[in-house]
Amino acid sequence: MSLRHGAVPMMRRKGLDKVAGIQGTTMRDGPASRSAVRSRAFNKARRHSRWVRFAKIAIPLGSLMGMAGVGVVAYYNPFQQIENLSFDSIGVSGTNVTMESPKLNGFKNDNRPYEVTASAATQDVRKPDLVQLKDLRARIVTDERGSVAKLQADSGTLDTKKETMRLRDNIVVTTDSGHEVKLRRAFVRFKAGSVVSEDPVSVSFGNGTIEAEGLDVSDNGKVMSFKGRVRTVIQPSSGSASPTSEAIGTGSTAPAPQQTSIRP
Repeated sequence: MSLRHGAVPMMRRKGLDKVAGIQGTTMRDGPASRSAVRSRAFNKARRHSRWVRFAKIAIPLGSLMGMAGVGVVAYYNPFQQIENLSFDSIGVSGTNVTMESPKLNGFKNDNRPYEVTASAATQDVRKPDLVQLKDLRARIVTDERGSVAKLQADSGTLDTKKETMRLRDNIVVTTDSGHEVKLRRAFVRFKAGSVVSEDPVSVSFGNGTIEAEGLDVSDNGKVMSFKGRVRTVIQPSSGSASPTSEAIGTGSTAPAPQQTSIRP
């Protein structure tokens, strides 16, 4: 076999290439290619190290924060400041504490009991006196005979310090004497046994109805005062003479605002 000057046998060249190869890189790839491979490997290892360091910090920190949140609720449970309050379960979301099926009992100024329940109650720990209620119900004893007024609403805000409540949406009040009051919004004072509304109201009782622009219930529900324009409709009892249209419309034809009071 003849060789030209400077030539290297093919078999020997392949062997050198194989010996010089780094992870499949031959001498023909050059130093730059080997440097790129090492750089990729180094970057991969560095990313892994960063993730490990992050996990070592984040996982214990997350657990610690979770434990701290539970500890805060356990130590500073805003609901524990409310006397005669019971509930099924409690949960935490940020600064809000929510309890399921809360029930609150208390007494008015005349020592007659009242009870407030709801499907859920939420309280911000920064405002411990205010409780947001959902699907609430209230039961208030109105006299010494044990007569009861029942109240329901879609939502409301209970002030446990002042023992008052602001009601919103689909408010209905019923009494043992057969009265039913429907309101949009109302303000209740439990101690005084009063209800005030500045929005349109509708009252049905026995054989009549009353519609007005506002309502003030006082004296533990014994007196209802209607505000603004008042419209009263009285249906005759069976066997009595039919009232005239003027009699039926009494109250609705008055041009000026007026206030009418009745005692249930």
